[in-house]
Amino acid sequence: MKEWFYLLLQFEGLNPEVQQTIYRSFYSYVYKDIYYLLQDHAATEDMIQESFFKILSAVHKYDVKRILPWIRQVARNRALDYLKRIDRERHILYAEDVNTIESIYEASAARELPIDQHVEEMIRDELLYEAIAELKPDYRLMIMLYYVDERPLKKIAEMLGLAETAASQKLFRARKKLLQQFRRKWDR
Repeated sequence: MKEWFYLLLQFEGLNPEVQQTIYRSFYSYVYKDIYYLLQDHAATEDMIQESFFKILSAVHKYDVKRILPWIRQVARNRALDYLKRIDRERHILYAEDVNTIESIYEASAARELPIDQHVEEMIRDELLYEAIAELKPDYRLMIMLYYVDERPLKKIAEMLGLAETAASQKLFRARKKLLQQFRRKWDR
């Protein structure tokens, strides 16, 4: 137990191989707990990474005797906060989705396209929004904030309490998943 404490205290001064070993040990130690709560591998990895950084920044304030239970509790709390945030955002997002879909149809009709192009666009838009609706709430939120609301990634990261790199990774995963789901629907 004490070894963890001292390694975490001196983490920044250690060589990269040792840092990587420490992170892998931390990852293995908390993965099952976090995955059990989130039931999503990508979200679990994100929460483990955020927890690790939080622990590194606060380890000097903590009692050596209880470091392992504290580490596990910090990781669990980050995961629970994430679930609360996603649930809160899901309720807000549903109302925004309905308004956005209506505005897309109005804009398409106003452009006076030939009927076949208009129908194809409507089908494509409908399939796209179905694919977005099937995304996990956190992925759906990233897509809507970035593409529909046109918010910069830095602002999205601040809103969600994420590091900009974590937000970028999440947006990348969301795009990838959206593309898979859209292609599956379009190819039917």
